[in-house]
Amino acid sequence: MITAAAVKAVVNGEEHVFPVHRHGDFYLWMKYLHCNYDKSKVEQGFLDWNQLEQKTEFVSREEAFERARWAGQVEAWKPPQPLYSEDLW
Repeated sequence: MITAAAVKAVVNGEEHVFPVHRHGDFYLWMKYLHCNYDKSKVEQGFLDWNQLEQKTEFVSREEAFERARWAGQVEAWKPPQPLYSEDLW
């Protein structure tokens, strides 16, 4: 089940995953906090709760769409596409 939009990025020299309400929020936070980040290594995706493994993992927009469809969070009839936070909330 998709639980949050997220961004994976190298910030201040370390890779992190940032849960966000909307993907654009990440860029605002980086600006407000004056963080150094590698723009070429920013990946937008989502956090997925894996019930079987009891853990949250970062997944790409495309993988998130498939998982959201499987969990009933988006309509099953939609063709595969990248997932956007607007599709969920």
